[in-house]
Amino acid sequence: MKIYVKNDDGKMYEALKIDENTYTFKAENKTFELSLTESEEVNDFSVLTEKQKKNMTKAIFSNEDVLEQLRDARKNRDTDFSYYSGDEMEFDKLVDEVNSDR
Repeated sequence: MKIYVKNDDGKMYEALKIDENTYTFKAENKTFELSLTESEEVNDFSVLTEKQKKNMTKAIFSNEDVLEQLRDARKNRDTDFSYYSGDEMEFDKLVDEVNSDR
């Protein structure tokens, strides 16, 4: 099996097989490791380990663009100009968690 990784600007990198389920690739002077697991469903994220979930959460909420969108959403909601629809308590909890992690 060959695995290729495509970055945001369209560059393709071939991942080299290290062992049965592990591949690595180099991009922009960094080496990345991919670990594969078999899944019955497409996009079945329920099989993520707690460590993987924490790593994904950290990556998302260390992104300044994401944090800025959350700040803007709260500001807009507080002035009754909200594009956010859903559970207000959950939204508050999410923003508070993000703010406390800084």
